[in-house]
Amino acid sequence: MKDFLRCKMCFIDISEEACELAGYKAVIDGSEYVFCCKHCADDYKKKRK
Repeated sequence: MKDFLRCKMCFIDISEEACELAGYKAVIDGSEYVFCCKHCADDYKKKRK
């Protein structure tokens, strides 16, 4: 069974095993978040401000 994470911005499921989408990790305000791409990470960071 695959383990999934969910993008914090667009809520798409991201597999932790075989990479269906490249998971993008970003540290924002000292906490690590997982996104589907850098674009979603940047948008989430802007949204939090």
